[in-house]
Amino acid sequence: MDGAMQTIWHKAYERALKTITSLRNHCDFKYEKDTPNAKEVKILNAVRPTIKKYVPGTKIDKEYISATDMTLKMDQFYYFNIALDDVKKAQSVPGAMEATAKEGAIALSEEGDKYVAEIVKTGVTNEDIKAIDSITPSKANAIEHIEDGFAALYSNNCKVSENYWLEVDPSYYKYIRPSITELLTNNVEMAKKGIVGKYGNANITIENLLPHDETDVFNILRTEHAIAFAEQINKVEAYRPQDAFEDALKGLYVFGGLLTRKEEIVVLKTKKAGLTP
Repeated sequence: MDGAMQTIWHKAYERALKTITSLRNHCDFKYEKDTPNAKEVKILNAVRPTIKKYVPGTKIDKEYISATDMTLKMDQFYYFNIALDDVKKAQSVPGAMEATAKEGAIALSEEGDKYVAEIVKTGVTNEDIKAIDSITPSKANAIEHIEDGFAALYSNNCKVSENYWLEVDPSYYKYIRPSITELLTNNVEMAKKGIVGKYGNANITIENLLPHDETDVFNILRTEHAIAFAEQINKVEAYRPQDAFEDALKGLYVFGGLLTRKEEIVVLKTKKAGLTP
């Protein structure tokens, strides 16, 4: 009789926990409008002219300038393609494909966050992004470490009134939490954006996809102008394959990112040994 017994799937499909990450959301998306039907976008950089003292009645010098540019390439391509046989679908609780589609979309979006982390790590390696000396975080030095980061940005003429993002490892967060000026429990809108609080004028988010090397985690303090990011294609489609009796889903994610203002980002290194929960 065992062969005639029906197997019932649990109605609540097990869902993979969404990774706590929002790195790409804190980037500059203003170039995204230029990406449709384009493989890359040229970003022109203005050159500050040399200021000279004028002496009345004397000849003035002319300065010839040339504009510089950077290229935001839409060269990151990721996809998934899954299917569910009609027989299995008939014998399962409805919702399997929908649940899998949602997980697939989440997984695709995380590739964008990983790419932003890669941009930051490359910037530090190439010394384009300033990195504050690594510390083993504690209640005594965690806030001072952040203040060193702010000092570095202010020295680069970043405005005090600018909107900043402080993206930290979960265990670094526990040391700065007592100094947070506004907790997420006091502001529902902040919580919806993943903001766990504020320190000074920096929105704090907990990130599990931060860049790192063998010894350090790279916590990030930046403005939203530091890194440009654009999503060109982000879709999930259902279809019926011609060579099978099944429902199928495929998802495609095309995007690109670029470090555009290196003076508006700084990395706060913390020892991995000090970040063990």
